[in-house]
Amino acid sequence: MEAMLPSWAVFAGLILVVPGAVYRQAPPGPLPAAQPQPGPAPAAKPQEPPPRTTILGAWKLNPDDSDDPQKRRPDSSRGSGRGMGGGYPGGGRGGYGRRGGESNEERQKMHELFTPAKAITLSMTGAEVDLVDDRDRKRAFMTDGRKLQKSKDENYQEIAAKWDGHRLVTDEKNPRGGKMSRTFELSYDGRQLYETLHMTTGRNNAPLVIRYAYDVPSRAETRQ
Repeated sequence: MEAMLPSWAVFAGLILVVPGAVYRQAPPGPLPAAQPQPGPAPAAKPQEPPPRTTILGAWKLNPDDSDDPQKRRPDSSRGSGRGMGGGYPGGGRGGYGRRGGESNEERQKMHELFTPAKAITLSMTGAEVDLVDDRDRKRAFMTDGRKLQKSKDENYQEIAAKWDGHRLVTDEKNPRGGKMSRTFELSYDGRQLYETLHMTTGRNNAPLVIRYAYDVPSRAETRQ
């Protein structure tokens, strides 16, 4: 009987110790809610390119802010016909300009005139302002009154021009031989370049004005 006392004592001790350990490991009451994991950080907003102070530099076409030549009419007010589309004034029967004796070359050049480049770069060396577009065409605007050289390369052309304040204004003829000028100028906030075509069309020489708008490209677009 005396030999069995230690076994009972050990058993009784385990009964008292084990519940205490369980009590310490799992306190009464509901378990605390899991802490929510932080969500992904919002994507950084692309930095807007700084405004320009001159017309020089790289520009990309903004079709939404540009006129659609197919919808333009002589003497039409600014602001209508926005959004680029196909075709050009005079492209159909009864259109502007002389259609009877128009050659295929004239028709093609008129189509190119009313199909703006998607990207252009303006640079200046002395009195010469060069425009190079994404079609590898170069237009050299001469602002010092020098004699213009005729080029056999259809992708290179010298054009008379002058500065009117900060605007560059050309003096040229359209492919049909009519008087035409282009004006390159900055928007009031310096974030767009406006290329405005002024020309006369039809037998009555009705004025036609078409404006193309170009934005400042982002750094990523400039590197492409």
